[in-house]
Amino acid sequence: MKLKNNWIKLPEPLHSLMKGVEKGAITNFYGPPGVGKTNLCMLSAIECIKNGGKVFYIDTEGGFSIERLNQIVNNESILKNIIIAGPKDFEEQGKLIRSLEKRHDIDMIVLDSAVALYRLECADPTKETLDANKELSIQLSVLSNIARKRNIPVIITAHTFKRENGENYIIGGYTIKYWSKSIVFLEHTGRMSERKATIVKHRSIPEGKSVKFMIVNEGVKPSGFRIF
Repeated sequence: MKLKNNWIKLPEPLHSLMKGVEKGAITNFYGPPGVGKTNLCMLSAIECIKNGGKVFYIDTEGGFSIERLNQIVNNESILKNIIIAGPKDFEEQGKLIRSLEKRHDIDMIVLDSAVALYRLECADPTKETLDANKELSIQLSVLSNIARKRNIPVIITAHTFKRENGENYIIGGYTIKYWSKSIVFLEHTGRMSERKATIVKHRSIPEGKSVKFMIVNEGVKPSGFRIF
């Protein structure tokens, strides 16, 4: 099934921020724990399926919740069109990603998270090993090639940690940034259930543009609907 539109639409205010998830490229939602990365993955997957697509969802942290999916959309056909895989280690993650090159029945790939199992290879996240970095780059290059050749959207998520200077460092560093053509940083605002999404990198949208949103039972909704 070929998706008709070039974008997988996201609900407001994220639609006004970035239109949606672009076909033919890797979109990366990154940030600290609990900022809504998995929620955005699930919302994107639901929209893809509503448009006649099938989603391959790689859940490396056990974050995918059927209960949460049913909160957002109570539709049995949605779950039937999501293939969920849960690799146990970074090597298995790599094998799973490489196996997708032979599949032609997938209209979206989600890797949530790209770096959770990778991080286990590096006890100190500031001292990522050469072998782990090389394997991460290979995995992301495979996903990028699939996205471009088949013109489908690929979503990955990544974690951050704060350096001593207060900077949010993305796990996977340059490798993650290089292969991600759209990067959105998610963060807490300090208000209950409110989050902020900021464009860090995009092929057609200026960096620094941001919106605030709320996580609700139905997914997300605008928080004052202000675009900065």
